[in-house]
Amino acid sequence: MKVLLAIPHVFAPKEGSLYSSQTEAKRGLKQEALLKATIGNLNRHRRRHWIHASLGKGQKVVNRELQTDTGVELTIQLFTPPQASLADGLPEDPDLQRLDPQVEDLTQVPLIASRHLLEQAEAYDLVGYLEDDLLISDPEFFAKLLYLDRCSDGRYAFLPHRCEHIPGRGDVILSGDPDGGRPDLFWDTGEEISIPWPLGERRFYRATNPHSGCYFLARRQALTVRDYWHQRQWMAPFQLSGPLEQAGSGMLLPIMKIMKPIPSHYRFLTVQHQDQLWQRHAFEEAPAPPSGRK
Repeated sequence: MKVLLAIPHVFAPKEGSLYSSQTEAKRGLKQEALLKATIGNLNRHRRRHWIHASLGKGQKVVNRELQTDTGVELTIQLFTPPQASLADGLPEDPDLQRLDPQVEDLTQVPLIASRHLLEQAEAYDLVGYLEDDLLISDPEFFAKLLYLDRCSDGRYAFLPHRCEHIPGRGDVILSGDPDGGRPDLFWDTGEEISIPWPLGERRFYRATNPHSGCYFLARRQALTVRDYWHQRQWMAPFQLSGPLEQAGSGMLLPIMKIMKPIPSHYRFLTVQHQDQLWQRHAFEEAPAPPSGRK
């Protein structure tokens, strides 16, 4: 399986900003997150791996290189302007390509990455747009995505839940939907579908909050999305809350039905966010138990 991932990366600190990419205090965190999103994802999903191998009785043990059929032929393209980047700290890797988006307006970098990804889709089995702080920890992630596409008719874009880990408590899904939904949004239809799986069916719903910081499309889906935007000269008649949302789920909303696992099935398809956005929000208080009768 040939997979291409496009990652936009900008680090340009600004006083008082809430965005991680504009916060000087998060430089170390963002550097580590970028390493995991690039080299970390490459090493986790490529075919190459290693095993402790003994050279014989009484001989030394070595790390021997092996190949696994469950890996993929993975290429990552990192779109990052040299003047606003932490990419200089990354090690060289033949499967990591660093590309200069060559724009002065840094808010355009995500859209450039997303567009170039789609324009290359014909040469790959699967393409994915990924923000610069996401780690794909599931070793069968890409196989699951192609399986989901084969089990559907191509109209559904299956997106993972973007999650963080709360120490001592467990995972938190960042893309929660508002209570009661949003009937004013055309995509908030309440549609659900079920996909067969050996360990029990997996259910997906049309998410009110479509943004996951990423998207992944099989070739046929990516070409449909590419052709749609090519006909419109890559100009959108709408604007989502920010450039990352516009380049991510915004590229899919007019064409695809964005589906995510129901919250109880979130572990089936998930990516890890390398930050602590959960700290911005209080924990919901449990309702008080009803008072007993006197």
